[in-house]
Amino acid sequence: QKSDINGIAAAKTPVSADRRQKRTQKTKSEVQPKGLDSLLNQISRPEKLSTVAKTSADWNLFKEKSDNAQLKEELEKKAMGNESYLVKKDFLNRVDVRRFELEKAEREKERVKRAASKK
Repeated sequence: QKSDINGIAAAKTPVSADRRQKRTQKTKSEVQPKGLDSLLNQISRPEKLSTVAKTSADWNLFKEKSDNAQLKEELEKKAMGNESYLVKKDFLNRVDVRRFELEKAEREKERVKRAASKK
């Protein structure tokens, strides 16, 4: 039970299934924007496509259209070869870790020498 402003309890009124269904269904006019929103939607420009997204889409379309076995073979070869970006990046990461380990070992040797000389 809900109480209204005067403190009198108001009973819930039963709602028929038809009325409930009509409330939940949205008509096309409710879904489409009205007034100023409609006008803004009409004059708004379509979303801009970034250069990277456009280039990627064009490249994928080209690869799909050209069913050239030589092209596919060359792309796979380049992807796995020494000139591949990921191969180079992995190599540089390994070199960086190796240099860090060598520098760390040198610092540790220096610490041991200093500790021995203080005694």
